[in-house]
Amino acid sequence: MTKKSASWMALFFALILLTSCGFGGPKPQSGTYVGEGRGYSKEAPIRISVTIDESGAIYDLKILSHKETEKIGGKALDDLVQAAKEKNSADLDTVSGATRTSEGFRQALEAALQEAKEGKGDSEEKK
Repeated sequence: MTKKSASWMALFFALILLTSCGFGGPKPQSGTYVGEGRGYSKEAPIRISVTIDESGAIYDLKILSHKETEKIGGKALDDLVQAAKEKNSADLDTVSGATRTSEGFRQALEAALQEAKEGKGDSEEKK
């Protein structure tokens, strides 16, 4: 392999890496967005409200409603809210013993963040 072909290959792989990482993806728009996800409870989804600030970061996150068990799912939701605020992301670890609640929370947060990226929040709920 010549130096020239090695340089082209390196450039090619660098471009693939940059595009696969979402480089230049849409930034969440400021406002308040609602998302839902299915947790452990079959009765009702986990509904959350996420407020995004002007920089595109999570400013506030609240659980609007859920029917998860208070001792396990309720505690897990508190931990997940705190982790999401700290990480500013839906890429969260599963809470031990509350797998379905964790999955439902992540679904709800991802849905709300997608709405923020698309600017589809309710105008009454926007900041």
